[in-house]
Amino acid sequence: MRLVRLLATAALISGVASCAKKGPAPGPVSPVQSPAASSTTSDADAVLAALAELGHRLAETEDNFYQVTEELRRLETRLDERKEPARPARPDPARVYKVELGDAHARGNAKALVTIVQWSDYQCPYCKRAESTLVTLRATYGKNLRIVMKHNPLTFHNQAMPAALAAEAAGQQGKFWKMHDKLFNNSKNLTEANFIKWARQLALNTKQFKRDMRSDKIRARVQDMQAQGTTLGVRGTPAFFINGRFLSGAQPATAFEVVINEELEKAKALVARGLPKDQVYTATVADGLTKP
Repeated sequence: MRLVRLLATAALISGVASCAKKGPAPGPVSPVQSPAASSTTSDADAVLAALAELGHRLAETEDNFYQVTEELRRLETRLDERKEPARPARPDPARVYKVELGDAHARGNAKALVTIVQWSDYQCPYCKRAESTLVTLRATYGKNLRIVMKHNPLTFHNQAMPAALAAEAAGQQGKFWKMHDKLFNNSKNLTEANFIKWARQLALNTKQFKRDMRSDKIRARVQDMQAQGTTLGVRGTPAFFINGRFLSGAQPATAFEVVINEELEKAKALVARGLPKDQVYTATVADGLTKP
């Protein structure tokens, strides 16, 4: 608006300058003009000419301004088109989700009536706290509870991905859960040197362990688990699905027990109707949601 007002003022001044140059209608002229009057007229003409020039320059500036504005709008449109899609909504704890187990490592009875699938990060302090809760739950529910581990190494934890790779590399030699426990028990000392040291302590073939840690196949395995979690609405760590029902964060054992007990009763009812125990989980999540 300020620019428009300036342009209007300059245009008005330019018009006045043009009129001033034309002068008034012819009339009686004094035969002699004083030097002072001539100097004043000359100065006024110079000022009016300068203002007229300013008006032209402001008009050019306005044209350039609109060109720049249009270019900025085009760039903003291109940026909007390249924005990443919004992350999935948070899962509803009251709904059941179809959480595929795949070939993820499982701890506990394959015929357990309740399965907890966890998405975890070895460098996350809340995940470490939740791990202690899971130990308590396993002791409480025994053969009726199975834990399945899925990785979600967060990008701001610089050792989370290397630790996940170390766990999976150990899993190639049948020692996933032993390495898993070492990683959580030493979550403040996650370094490659320590991964190799712990591999030796677990009597792993260290050459194979190092090779597997650098394997594209192992990395892809971890990334696929992470992508699965993202699709299901897992935003952070730790996150859990108990027979397909979502529970978020390092909550106390009592919070887990409420859901576990409900799911245990449902599972027992299915078994009573003749469903084999090792098919309970598959049947429970079969019609579940695949995303929030």
